[in-house]
Amino acid sequence: MLKDHSQLKLSLSPYQGIYDAVIPANHLLRKIKENIDFSFVNPMLCKQYCENFGRPAKEPEMMFKLLFLKKLYDLSDETLISNAQTDMAYKFFLELEPEAKMIDPSLLTKFRKTRITEDILEEMLKETIQQALDKGLIKSGTIIVDSTHTTASVRAKSPTQILRDMSKQLRKEIYKNAYELSERFPEKPSLEAGLDEEIAYTKELLLFLSEEIENCGNQKIQKIAQEMEELLETEQIRELRSKADKDARFGHKSASSTFYGYKNHLAMTEEGVIAGISVTNGAAPDGQELPKLIEKAQKNGIKVTEVIGDMAYVSDDNLEVCGKEISLIARTNTAVAAAANGNLEEGFCFNKDAGMLQCPAGELSTRVERRSAKNGNTYLRYIFSKVKCRKCPQRENCHVGKSNAKVRSYSMTQVSEKNLERLKFEESDYFQERIKIRHRIEEKNGELKEAHGLRKADSRGLFAMHLQMYFTAFTANIKRIVRLKELAMA
Repeated sequence: MLKDHSQLKLSLSPYQGIYDAVIPANHLLRKIKENIDFSFVNPMLCKQYCENFGRPAKEPEMMFKLLFLKKLYDLSDETLISNAQTDMAYKFFLELEPEAKMIDPSLLTKFRKTRITEDILEEMLKETIQQALDKGLIKSGTIIVDSTHTTASVRAKSPTQILRDMSKQLRKEIYKNAYELSERFPEKPSLEAGLDEEIAYTKELLLFLSEEIENCGNQKIQKIAQEMEELLETEQIRELRSKADKDARFGHKSASSTFYGYKNHLAMTEEGVIAGISVTNGAAPDGQELPKLIEKAQKNGIKVTEVIGDMAYVSDDNLEVCGKEISLIARTNTAVAAAANGNLEEGFCFNKDAGMLQCPAGELSTRVERRSAKNGNTYLRYIFSKVKCRKCPQRENCHVGKSNAKVRSYSMTQVSEKNLERLKFEESDYFQERIKIRHRIEEKNGELKEAHGLRKADSRGLFAMHLQMYFTAFTANIKRIVRLKELAMA
């Protein structure tokens, strides 16, 4: 139940004057409190609470501000609450009395899990943009787009090892709590066994013990068996790299380095305010998220007239989305143009970080060859690893994997006539001048990672990554609005 906290702001604490004595006028939290209106939080979250029943809940605005402080200073829940108990600047910002007792850190977890939804995250980001617009701090229709990766909070394993660990855990619990069932264990596959053998063994193990597990009454054994059954039923079992985080995937930072986790796709205004966010697994191509980023920026109040990005965003589809109303300022790499005009099969895309073609299974080509055909056309031939293609679970649906040739390759014709106009535009003085500000989003990505903890995921799963990314962006926007306000008044 949500109480009316409107009267609680007027504190009668005899220690209230300590805030004026110890918190300087230029303290960041004082400036945020003076320039940012957080009153939108309670109306935005009231639908998440029961109106007339239940115990009185902690005020949403205070809980929201605590999560803001967590990202602002990149703290754990426990450290945040410990600091908030003794730091007068924290309590001043939270609008609490100096002697007030702080909440238990576990309430923050409950608040995140039960009160915050994806819709609320979008509303939260939109509110910061609206406040910037109301203050006249956003004047242009330019958005700068890019993605930054976040490493998952778990260690990646092979699907074979995941199944092996789960079956081992099940056998261990049976030995401890239902030893008589151990007599029905089928023979384990060897350590050199592949995924298919491990899947067959896991299914056989569950089949032999299904009735006994159901009747044994041990909840832990039943829970492990249920998790194993659900894992075997998922279509993505061959892509899975962690049973604790089923949404994370491998992505490429370059041709020789990978990461396991997520990608955060950002659209930022020329003034440095984040206007749109899309969160995906690590394997998602950057270019495919551009239409979504433009749409979100527009819904958040930005009248988009120009998009600035890197070569990953130049494609026929994106040029069509931008049309004549939106100017796309991004360089066309000759290989990207070839990929864009080569009518790629579904699932294939060009990975701009690695500079190579990426197959539907997420594997990169090992090299690229430029060749000339007898008809005079030039084409690019991307070579894939024959060993990886042979082991790939998607080889039956991929013409590269099914190929009987000695070399696994994918070929496409290079830049066509329709790209000549685009390439000419990229040579113009206007294009050369506007592309210079693209570095600003790289600086923003660095700020999000280094200052606010976006380098590594706080928790597991795609929604948890949404929550982390949006609160990090919200925090960065609040800081930027305060800074822009100072610059405007200077």
